Amino acid sequence: MSVIVTGIHTDVGKTEVAALLTAGLGWTYWKPIQTGLPADRERISRHGLPTYPERYHLALPAAPLVAAQAEGITIDWAQLAAPPPPGQLVIEGAGGLYVPITPRHFLIDLFAQWRLPLILVVRPYLGAMNHTWLSLRAIQAYQLPLLGIVLNGTTGDPSENYFRQTFEILGEIPWGYSGSLVEVFRASGLAARLPEKLRAYGL
Repeated sequence: MSVIVTGIHTDVGKTEVAALLTAGLGWTYWKPIQTGLPADRERISRHGLPTYPERYHLALPAAPLVAAQAEGITIDWAQLAAPPPPGQLVIEGAGGLYVPITPRHFLIDLFAQWRLPLILVVRPYLGAMNHTWLSLRAIQAYQLPLLGIVLNGTTGDPSENYFRQTFEILGEIPWGYSGSLVEVFRASGLAARLPEKLRAYGL
C-alpha cells in the first residue's frame, strides 16, 4: 500500500513534503509523470533516498497534456493508470487535482483509479483558502480517502490560523526550516500523527 501527495496548486511544496515522508517512513518515492527539468526524482535522490523512474518525463514545465503535445507525444492512459510499482510508495502528483493529463482525464482520475489515501499539501498564500476548499470538495466528490492536510511554508501570517482552526492538520512545516529530513519529519508533527492514520488504512 502507498500514499499520494497532492496539492491545492503548483509550487506549494509537494516534493518537499514527499521527501520528508520518504525519509521519515523509510518508503520509496515515485512521481509517475514529470514535467520540467530537472526531475523532482533527482532532488529526492540527492538525499540518498530510494526512487522509481517516471512513466513519463516531459521537458516543458506545463500541464502534462500541454507538455506532451509540445513534444508530439500522446500519453497512453492505460500505461499511466496501470498499478504503481510494488512496495510502500510515496507517490507525488503533478500540480493540482484538475491538471489535465489527456484530453479526457485529469490527475484526480488517476488517483481515483488507484484508490490510495491522499495527503493534501497547502501553502498559505492569498487564494489558498479557496483552493483548499475546492480541492477538498473534489476529493469528496470522487470519494477518495484523505489522510489529512500538511500546512507547508508557514511564516506566522495571521491567515494561517484559519487552516489550523478549520482543518485537520497532519503536520506543519515552517518556511526556511533547518535540520535533516528525518528531524523535520518529527518536528512537523507528522511522525506523531501520521502512523495512526496509516494504520486505519492498513498501512
